[in-house]
Amino acid sequence: MTTNNNCFKTPLLTVEKTLEMIKSNINSISTTQTQSIRDALGHTLAEDVISDINVPPHRNSAMDGYAILSTDLNTDNSLQLKVIGTSFAGAPYEGTVSSGECIRIMTGAMMPDGADTVIMQEDCERTENVISLNSQHQAGQNVRHPGEDIKTGTVVLTAGKQISPADLGLLSSIGIAEVQTYNKPKVAFFSTGDELKSLGEDLGPGDIYDSNRYTLFGMLQKMDVKIIDLGVIADKKELIQQTLENAAQSADMVLTSGGASVGEADYISEILQDIGQVNFWKIAMKPGKPLAFGHIDQTPYFGLPGNPVSVMATCYLFVQPAIRYLKGLKQSEHLSLKATCLNMLKKAPGRTDFQRGMLKQNDKGELTVDTTGMQGSHILTSMSKANCFIVIPQDSGNVEAGEVVEVLPFNGIL
Repeated sequence: MTTNNNCFKTPLLTVEKTLEMIKSNINSISTTQTQSIRDALGHTLAEDVISDINVPPHRNSAMDGYAILSTDLNTDNSLQLKVIGTSFAGAPYEGTVSSGECIRIMTGAMMPDGADTVIMQEDCERTENVISLNSQHQAGQNVRHPGEDIKTGTVVLTAGKQISPADLGLLSSIGIAEVQTYNKPKVAFFSTGDELKSLGEDLGPGDIYDSNRYTLFGMLQKMDVKIIDLGVIADKKELIQQTLENAAQSADMVLTSGGASVGEADYISEILQDIGQVNFWKIAMKPGKPLAFGHIDQTPYFGLPGNPVSVMATCYLFVQPAIRYLKGLKQSEHLSLKATCLNMLKKAPGRTDFQRGMLKQNDKGELTVDTTGMQGSHILTSMSKANCFIVIPQDSGNVEAGEVVEVLPFNGIL
């Protein structure tokens, strides 16, 4: 990939094409670590996990009830069986059950020798040590068999799987205490612009507070990466270059907000011609038209737009998938739903619009979506109120109230 500022003279890239180009230029982190399963939550498995045991390891009861021989089941309603013992989970009955006998058994308890069927306690009447039951039962019911969930030698989790709370239980069920995982990626980011002030500083004429670092911090934290916040860097070429070079050496990915367009006061494009292999793109989307992507040395780099909504939209659509690739995760598409739009939405053909909306379910159980109001790329309140993007295709015009639209529910990082 080479730096090419003439990209601005080429046709706009589609969102789909942009994602393809990013995916083809991101390699997963190769360094791994051995972690206890509790510490591994949220990390990515670096190797397959294979079970050395059956789960369950033995025949056991799926219900509280009575373990019997299926051959004792008959067509009349007068079956009576003698209770000869009890099997608890962890304290099995050690004898054998013969015809005309049964044992009291608890959920998860081992099935005794001879018995192959469990009758729920609700379906029995017990008088002292005798139970009576009807004929509405099937041989083998309410019994769990060895390996019914997991068989010995089964690959239970594959490399590239992000470890979830359910996976912790699955790993512990097969006796796994430690797993091999990829290291979490380190992501460095900073904002550029002499007009940006940090919180606590006074605003001068033309100054604004830097909101992008805080939204990026929140989004990256939800992406479960190690965050390196480098602050606001003044518009001085040497300072920006040094910051970019240091960030590329210390992090697995570098992000900047501001300077993704090629303007007279934007030094990033000049710097990256010397130290990086980066393309400056115009993408057929709104908000978030300008985007820079490439590498500084071997470290992936994203130059995000400066407008607050644009930086969040491009981070959601492009940086988040890239971080998943970096983690070694198998990429999954953002969840897409259909909903009835309750408002008229203005749009001109030519770019895919990602308008901010509020997805709800009406009293009929149908999905509807409202606009959050003004949709300018500087209107950060439109993101604060939203829980989804309303996706309006590139060639479409205005959306009328009552039309069905595509929505992308925010997945917890916005």
